[in-house]
Amino acid sequence: MIKNLENTKNTSRLNRTQFSIVIVTQNDIFYIPEFFIKFLQKASSSKLTISLIIILPPFNESLIKLIKRMYLFYGLVGFFRQGIRYVVLRLLDKIGFKKCSIQNIAKQYGIPVKNVRNINGKEIINELRDIAPDVILSVSASQIFKKEVLDIPKWGCINIHSARLPKYRGMMPNFWAMYHGDATAGITIHTMDEKIDRGKIILQTEIPIYPEESLDSLIRRSKRVAADLAIQALEQIRDGKAELRDYEGKGSYFSFPTRKHVRQLRARGHRLL
Repeated sequence: MIKNLENTKNTSRLNRTQFSIVIVTQNDIFYIPEFFIKFLQKASSSKLTISLIIILPPFNESLIKLIKRMYLFYGLVGFFRQGIRYVVLRLLDKIGFKKCSIQNIAKQYGIPVKNVRNINGKEIINELRDIAPDVILSVSASQIFKKEVLDIPKWGCINIHSARLPKYRGMMPNFWAMYHGDATAGITIHTMDEKIDRGKIILQTEIPIYPEESLDSLIRRSKRVAADLAIQALEQIRDGKAELRDYEGKGSYFSFPTRKHVRQLRARGHRLL
């Protein structure tokens, strides 16, 4: 069922000049900056006001656990390659040769950035209430938003998921689409509630998975397309033209891939990097 989505909390049309967005994301230098480079450039020309970018810890876990997770996922050679890539990107970002971090990309547009340990903490909740955004946008946020956070924005919270929901709920949807031999990877912009990857669909699209493409390339390309789709969704919300629709078909959920899954992916002719 489709219904006109003028505003789920306030049916009046949102004011173009006062439309405020807070983005919640996670610390990453490999993929998420691909989203922000395109998104912030387009948001500036679309008169979308980004009031704050909140950065959470990656995967919501300690550095040691993150390193172990990445080592098990990539293996020795891939882990070493990503380590070298990390150092190079950090160096390029630090000397200003290339903007590779969310902080420096945001700085170019004068957008404040705040590192936060817990999105559901009292201090950040109070700060968000003071900002009173129209929308909170989750871009690979590593923590679940509790009801207190979900209730803060005037319109609501929306999330970007790299799958055509309800298919591939959970983690690493691009991996699972490639693993299962899908011809395309999906992207969904949806409203958020207290259940993971639920809510209502605002916009969806698909991109082809090329036969010789690596997972790394697919994720980066997916982030850039997601930036365009997020802009469209936010403009529709701002202008009172967005529509909500329910998920169709049988859903599926996948957690983070194991070493066995990675070996099977490679056996099917695919590469991580």
